[in-house]
Amino acid sequence: MADEWVPAQYPKGVDTVDLRRLTGVQPKGFKERTAGKRKRDAEEQAEDEQPEAMQEEDTQPAAGHSEKRQKADETTYRPVSGKTWKAPGQRASTVMRPATLGKKSWGKRMTEKAARKHILEQKAEAVAAAKAKRKAAAEQRKAAKERKTANQQKSAVVQKITNSATVKKMMKDKKQRKLLRTADTN
Repeated sequence: MADEWVPAQYPKGVDTVDLRRLTGVQPKGFKERTAGKRKRDAEEQAEDEQPEAMQEEDTQPAAGHSEKRQKADETTYRPVSGKTWKAPGQRASTVMRPATLGKKSWGKRMTEKAARKHILEQKAEAVAAAKAKRKAAAEQRKAAKERKTANQQKSAVVQKITNSATVKKMMKDKKQRKLLRTADTN
């Protein structure tokens, strides 16, 4: 039983706003009803505490907002409409304009510029390295191809034709013409 779950609780030292007495927050159609005797006792007590001059001023209607429609401010954390889940509205011009427009300091701008320059330099180095790698690979393939053709020519079985009449005969036949090649005899 010692490991029973306990819900999270707010610390006692935190300043909180009590929203329970706000009339706009209560459910639709809710009316605060207190026992008649308690209400009369509270009114009598309030009258006893206030001087006669103050009573005359209180009889006039209040110039501010009524109790039903309270103005939204930072202390109540509630918009006038009573929709507590909605954020306070903003003008379209403030929403569309970036918040940091023209507010960066010179030092901040210079550090951002240096960082951007550093990134671009690193990118250029990486591109150059990749290019050099591709070029080296292409040169290596070309050299290998040249070596292969040279080795094939060296290892080929050939027959030297000294008689020019044989060459003339071979030139007439298409298959034999393909076999004819000129080469250094050294």
